[in-house]
Parts: sequence; C-alpha cells; structure tokens
Amino acid sequence: MTADQLIADAASLPPSDRLRIAQAIWDSLPEDAYPTAGPEIKAELDRRMAKYRENPESGMTIEELRSRLEAD
Repeated sequence: MTADQLIADAASLPPSDRLRIAQAIWDSLPEDAYPTAGPEIKAELDRRMAKYRENPESGMTIEELRSRLEAD
C-alpha cells in the first residue's frame, strides 16, 4: 500500500477516526522529525516579543483569549 492509497482510504473514515490516526502518526515520529520555524517565523516571533516587552499590558491571559474566541 502506498501513502496515497492510505490517505485515500483514511479520507473515507469519520472525522474522529481520522483524528485518532493523525494523532497516532504524529506521536510515532521521532523528536528530531518535528518541523522547525524558518527565519521568517522566527523574525515575526522576535518582533512580537519585542512589542510585548515594550508594553506588557497589551497582552492577555489565556482565560481572556478563550473568552474572546468564544464570543466571536
């Protein structure tokens, strides 16, 4: 069976089963297989951290974020 065949077969399963398969595959990967952030993403994270350090009050708690997301 090829990866394409496996993907096609999995696509016919219910979403809950597909999520279980995706999680099992992700969990089976060795730690060094995880993708790393490229220079653009690192630069954006550095920019955001600098902005936060300039004005820490601009941030929000995880609870505030959840409330905001649930309200939308």
